[in-house]
Amino acid sequence: MKKRRIIITISAFIILLIVFTVFADTFLHNVFSGRVDFPKEHLGENLVMEDGQEFIVFRRLKINNQNSGNDSAAVSKVRFKFKSFNSGTNKNLSMIPAPFLIGMKEFHEKYWTFNENSGYFQGIYQWESNESAENYPDSFIYKLMTKRADPGTLSYEIIPDTNISEYIEKLTSDTA
Repeated sequence: MKKRRIIITISAFIILLIVFTVFADTFLHNVFSGRVDFPKEHLGENLVMEDGQEFIVFRRLKINNQNSGNDSAAVSKVRFKFKSFNSGTNKNLSMIPAPFLIGMKEFHEKYWTFNENSGYFQGIYQWESNESAENYPDSFIYKLMTKRADPGTLSYEIIPDTNISEYIEKLTSDTA
């Protein structure tokens, strides 16, 4: 168990070093300008997705002062089951990609969600444009998710011309 923790810690450190070198400019700008926020609003809320599955919001990340009201903004959803570790460990490890997101130029916001019945995790993202949402599967973060996902469980969907605030509001109002 101790050896596993050391390996996880070293891996996380290496990933953070990669993040810093690859995304340094945008990452540093967002962090030191005070634009990075982890809002508490919606944490613990139940989201009823279009397919009827229920996911609980357990974390949010938002880059403030971004124009997410633009007409070509897009929401995307990534859903998958981790192939190793329990849900608590995976919730903690899911924070590792946050610096990569903070360093992506057209990233605005993410909701981390979990379905307690199925064991699936889901990320809901706000992008500056449909094009940036389409490009996300080519990113290092997405490829990392693909490697950590149980084979055959990963899905990706883009909801074009959508604002994440309105989208989340619809998902939470469906539970009322």
